[in-house]
Amino acid sequence: MHTLRLKIDDSIFDKFMGLLEILPKDKVAVSEDYGDSISFEEAKIKVQNAINNIPNNTGLEIDDAFDKILTHK
Repeated sequence: MHTLRLKIDDSIFDKFMGLLEILPKDKVAVSEDYGDSISFEEAKIKVQNAINNIPNNTGLEIDDAFDKILTHK
């Protein structure tokens, strides 16, 4: 079995998924990828750094933090 990573524009995503649904279920597996992922260790370091910086007042404003999360910056 082969694995592909596709970037599909939102304007045709539903149509593309409809195409995949008509293929035999035992021949195609679909899993969504939400962008670049990081390892558990990398996430742990980022969280620890964020926690350590709280007393230094060097964190981000809440709106900026959510903007970064939602735009994957």
